[in-house]
Amino acid sequence: MQKFLDLARQGKNEWWRYLLAILLILFMWQILGALPSAAFFIWAFLSGGNKAPDLPVSLATSYTAFGFVAFMLASVCFIGGLYLALRFIHRRPLRTLVTPARSIAWGRLFQGFGLWFVLATLMSGVEALLFPGRYVLSLDLKRFLPFVILALIFIPIQTSAEELFFRGYILQGVGLRLRNIWVLSAISGLLFGLPHLLNPEASINYPLLGLYYFSFGFALAYISLRDGRLELALGAHAANNLFSVLIANLAITALPSPSIFTIQVLDAVFSVPLSIGCLALFIFLFVGPWRQKATIEVALEQ
Repeated sequence: MQKFLDLARQGKNEWWRYLLAILLILFMWQILGALPSAAFFIWAFLSGGNKAPDLPVSLATSYTAFGFVAFMLASVCFIGGLYLALRFIHRRPLRTLVTPARSIAWGRLFQGFGLWFVLATLMSGVEALLFPGRYVLSLDLKRFLPFVILALIFIPIQTSAEELFFRGYILQGVGLRLRNIWVLSAISGLLFGLPHLLNPEASINYPLLGLYYFSFGFALAYISLRDGRLELALGAHAANNLFSVLIANLAITALPSPSIFTIQVLDAVFSVPLSIGCLALFIFLFVGPWRQKATIEVALEQ
């Protein structure tokens, strides 16, 4: 944990640099990054005979590819803002948000991806068996196959941008003053969860969905601090979102897609405790019995 948090000390860390950097990142992400989505919305509005479309519905129908790319370009701007902030304001490499080693441990990233994808599959399988009819086959190969390519390109960019910011930049910045792993993880979970409450699916059950988003952010922060690097979080987050958009997605969600299955009902009372249990299992498997192996790998790479 210490080496990961100390990476921030490689750069310049005056308070005004963080203020300027966050303003730059937010401008790139929320303002400049919103322009493609705004252009898409205007195009959809004009194409619909001047009838304002419901954006999630539009994304899920004939506008899927255009809307998805427009929405995802915000994440490209997000990473661009992070790069500019690190390079020109803090004067340190973007890689320092990920690892204290000389290079990214891709094997560790794919381990995190693989395990969470398996856990997501098991969770969906259990729900589908217990609640027949909740998962509806909605595969449309003509829309699905081109979308797979777009998803494999843009989803890792989107999830990496969020991880680099919430579990990298913010965690290391706060870590200059705080070193308690539980407090740092809670702060990360809170900052990650709050903006996700704006997702349309969160309105189904704000308390439980808020708990889920907080738990997801908390777990990825905790495992990153325990592992001393960000690769596991990068992999798990990418697996989570790719599973949603490609395998089983909600009927109404912030990120509609032509997935193989459509989940007709978001049962937060069932899914949230199950997800939290899987997050605990994910942490245990990586920083429990495998902790010594991970430490040895980091030492060898350095």
